[in-house]
Amino acid sequence: MSFPYIGGINLIPASGEFVYDTVAWSGRQPGGAMTPINSYHAPGGSRTDVTFALDQLQAALPNCTSVALVVQWMGNSLDASQCNVYPSSTFIGGGFQPAAGGSDSWRVSDVTLQTSGLIPISRPDGVHASYGGTPSDQSVVRCLQEIKRRGLAASLYLMMNMDAAGQPWRGLVTYASDISSAASAAVTSFLGSAAISQFSRDTADLTVHYSGSVLDFTYRRFVLHYANLAAIAGGVSVFAIGSELRGLEAIRGPAWTPGGSIDASGCAKWDYPFVAGLITLASDCRAVFDAAGLTKNLAARQNLVAYSADWSQWTGVQHAGVSGIFPHLDALYASADIDFVSIDNYMPLSDWTTGAGGLDALNWRAPAPTTWPVSAPGAIGLGLKSAPDMHDKDYLKANIEGGEKYHFWYGDYSAAPGLDPNGTLQQVTSPQGDRRAQARNPYYAGQQLLAFKQLRWWWNNPHRAVYDSGDGAGVAPHGPQTQWVPQSKSIGFLEYGFPTSDRSANQPNIFFNPRSVSGGTPFWSVWNAAKTAPLVDDSLTLIALQAIWEYWTVDGRNETSATNLPMIATDLMFAWCWDARPLPDFPLRQDIWSDGANWPNGHWLNGKFPALPAPAATAPPSYGPFPTFPELIGLGWSIVLKPKFATQGHDRASGKSSRRAKMRWPIYEIELSYDFLRGDGTQEMQQISGFFAAQQGQAQPFWLAPPGLSEIAGQAIGVGDGVTTAFALTRTTGGFSEPLAGVSSVSALYIDGVATPSSTWSLSSGYQPVVTLASAPSPGSVISMDASALWLCRFKDETLSLEQFAYKLFRSKSVKLVTVKL
Repeated sequence: MSFPYIGGINLIPASGEFVYDTVAWSGRQPGGAMTPINSYHAPGGSRTDVTFALDQLQAALPNCTSVALVVQWMGNSLDASQCNVYPSSTFIGGGFQPAAGGSDSWRVSDVTLQTSGLIPISRPDGVHASYGGTPSDQSVVRCLQEIKRRGLAASLYLMMNMDAAGQPWRGLVTYASDISSAASAAVTSFLGSAAISQFSRDTADLTVHYSGSVLDFTYRRFVLHYANLAAIAGGVSVFAIGSELRGLEAIRGPAWTPGGSIDASGCAKWDYPFVAGLITLASDCRAVFDAAGLTKNLAARQNLVAYSADWSQWTGVQHAGVSGIFPHLDALYASADIDFVSIDNYMPLSDWTTGAGGLDALNWRAPAPTTWPVSAPGAIGLGLKSAPDMHDKDYLKANIEGGEKYHFWYGDYSAAPGLDPNGTLQQVTSPQGDRRAQARNPYYAGQQLLAFKQLRWWWNNPHRAVYDSGDGAGVAPHGPQTQWVPQSKSIGFLEYGFPTSDRSANQPNIFFNPRSVSGGTPFWSVWNAAKTAPLVDDSLTLIALQAIWEYWTVDGRNETSATNLPMIATDLMFAWCWDARPLPDFPLRQDIWSDGANWPNGHWLNGKFPALPAPAATAPPSYGPFPTFPELIGLGWSIVLKPKFATQGHDRASGKSSRRAKMRWPIYEIELSYDFLRGDGTQEMQQISGFFAAQQGQAQPFWLAPPGLSEIAGQAIGVGDGVTTAFALTRTTGGFSEPLAGVSSVSALYIDGVATPSSTWSLSSGYQPVVTLASAPSPGSVISMDASALWLCRFKDETLSLEQFAYKLFRSKSVKLVTVKL
């Protein structure tokens, strides 16, 4: 089924030497033979895996017009002063060969399999590599060109994956000795000194040469290499120089103070050396594009440069020992060489516990707050009218500009699998501290920068540092405004998405990977019976993606500036993620790709859309006319009647239990038996079998005159009040009254026991009939009737068993029916 609620998507896995290539390749591990490595989907054919994956993408996402190709280099230390940034391969000591023959091979910025000093990718178990190799330069160029050939906008997204102990997140790279010259030196070492002049483009071999040391494994070389490679590909829509480098951004140089300093324009600035390095790097990338004739076209989305901040730090950084937040990235956002503000938007869209759902379920229908801040976030309503359900799209929309990180915050992010503290006896990812107790902390006036979901306020207003200066005002704005000019640039999402795990909207950023110390599972997620992973929930992910799409593109929530600049650039929203390894090979071929084991609970969207088209909107229920079940003389005396209610029970660990009735009136199961059904000229057997076929088994309802229970005499149906003229027909059995589904006739109507002329009342037809009198009965008068009742039924089974026991004589020991409510 196609999913029309995504306009842009990230193409991964970012690693794999030729995973992105449109040319087929074979690879050889040391001592092994050459085997195909990027044509698993159609072995021996002329097409590679990525082309099939793009076919599947375009079929599944008909409104997707942009694809961001994700490419990795490795980082090998969380210490910025020691971290190398480098390409590598899992085939060191082996080789590659194009399937069609020739001598071409893997190369990235002059690094080849023969490069002395090439840092190998780790193999924690001694066999399997932690990551695939860096995509070869020519494969990146050809993939970008293939994306554009299909009429899609192609972007290039650079990512640093950490090949360090425990496979940590890149956002953890930092430097311990903060506010020091050593911290600035660590950033300088990490960035390196690669200059624009050291790169030369090779359009024949689709690569970029570097005149510096081949072992110059630094971040600037990484980014400038791909700026030049993008130029060889003919340019890109967006060139992303990095993302989520949270720890590097936060490193403070020796001149840092809470108050910062003032630039030539009178704006506040702080000593964040890595942010300054990103500003320079963005300027250098712009120079590369300009020199290649690839000028920026903001309207056409051509050759834009961006950096995407982590959702938890895009408005500013919070430092240990300093209460407050400092808008460290505003200088980058204000740079003329950064074309839009980008967020890796994994902000929570729910706060849903186990059990009944917690405070959001409790306050579901209460009015939503209309002002900010709120003083009692534990009591804020959602203003919803439906039944509480985490899968409710309007609930998720209400949390885009509401809920956690908008109206309130939690301080505790720790969680671990364990027995549910809410007593369900299930294993869950149990939060700790204030989050477990749902003890919601309020924001205060002036603290919008601390509320990461305040996109609207952020875009429309100047920013100042918010911290406690000791002046008695608490955590409040201080100092001059930053370089950010309100409404000057749109906001995009280089990443957004949800893992397909239970309660994923509670913690969308968390990714399932048991091998990574940075992996995890969403708060309150319920685990499977084997306790190996959370339950899989594809539907919540798809509903959440639809909610974000509709909120910003359909619902009228987006803003535009006086110059017609949109607040949210909806064409620069890239969902995470689609894999270049096509279905079903990925995720099934785990003998090739071990990360396939993470697919069920991961952010991958391949293969997670409904397999069938969404059903058409349900038609209003039909109120007739319905056929009537045939009356046949062979009906036996044995008739079974079972009234059934649906009661929901909940047994607690304490031994106490609660029950909740879900039906006011029962459903009746009826079992009829026929001693004989003649197949001769009377055609009784043909009547019942033909009737069964005409009703399509269980599909269609019909009327049944319940044997022995049809005739009703003196049934009270109401008491007059001098106003009411219409009375629904009911039936009372042993003091229990319920509506009548239908009647074949009402033979008499009485008021206080006196029959009234048939000319003074009328009877509606069809389901749940009503008697209407010409004038209202006097107060206190009893209205009653004689009638022949009908039940609305359907066959309970899809089969009908007819046994022939003599010539043209049949019997049926059990014809099962069940009553129907419309």
